[in-house]
Amino acid sequence: MRRRIPDLFILALLFALPLLLFWPQTVGGRTLIPTENLYQFEPYASSRDEVGAPALPHNPLVSDLVLQNYHWKAFIRESLAQGEIPLWNPHQFAGIPFLAAGQQSTLYPFSLLYYILPLPAAYGWFTVTQLWLAGACMYALLRGLGGGRFGAALGGVVYQLSGTFVISAVFPMIIGAAAWIPLVLLMAEFTIRQQPFLRGRPASAPWVIGGALALGCNILAGHVEITYYALIITAFYSAWRLIGRLVTTGAQPLRERVGYMVGRGAWLVTLVALGLALGAVQFIPLFEVASINYRDGRSSLEQIRGWAHPPRDVVQFVLPNFYGNPTHHSYFD
Repeated sequence: MRRRIPDLFILALLFALPLLLFWPQTVGGRTLIPTENLYQFEPYASSRDEVGAPALPHNPLVSDLVLQNYHWKAFIRESLAQGEIPLWNPHQFAGIPFLAAGQQSTLYPFSLLYYILPLPAAYGWFTVTQLWLAGACMYALLRGLGGGRFGAALGGVVYQLSGTFVISAVFPMIIGAAAWIPLVLLMAEFTIRQQPFLRGRPASAPWVIGGALALGCNILAGHVEITYYALIITAFYSAWRLIGRLVTTGAQPLRERVGYMVGRGAWLVTLVALGLALGAVQFIPLFEVASINYRDGRSSLEQIRGWAHPPRDVVQFVLPNFYGNPTHHSYFD
């Protein structure tokens, strides 16, 4: 147990850092919800002066959190309070599929925070827990790959507080899905090398189950693009590891090496299949509703290419605010 004390300390640190970053939105009584953004639109705009809302919101680009996500969570809470599964939303148009759409993260385990805490506070605590989870999973991955505690802890901090995670705090489904990617990779690594589980015996099944649970949670978080990324990353990583082993074990007969690759590959396919099965309650309805979405096929390939950054924007990789920043409301801060 004493050997685990440093690990527990690091896990506590990985929780403390995002908590400090989002202290106002958790302990400080504030909220991540950009309520002032509502007053850009009627009927709220007419009462802007009455409530003292700013004419120009601090950041008009994050309105999705209050225009979409907040209402999704409120509808889920309302449905559950009435003992109903939120399959259908009657409040938009003539009614639209709700649970099938996925991005509301209804079935994601950590969404329980939205159901037991006041919504204004839940967003801050959800963000902190997901950033902690991301850091903890990355720490576990790097330790599993043989890294030292300091290097693994540093990797966990870099991952959890990366720009992608911090700016995506206004998109809970993104940080919820991305947090699980390192754990999926770790379970794939342990499956490939048959990491001992109990009594020092080589094992596969425990790591396949662990990876399936991580992938299932990734799917239930509700951002299918991140699920695609997780699967692609895991496939490339696994292929690299298996091919590397094929090359580095040249002293063994080719038949044994190929047999090992096929056996390990079968276990990895099982991991993915079980993960997809766990997330199927969300993924299959999402696939069905997306296939009949009115946006399907509306844009040509030429139009989509036209949305790409022009060459002059390459400077923004070095100086992101070179052409100004909408949250500064000016070209010069």
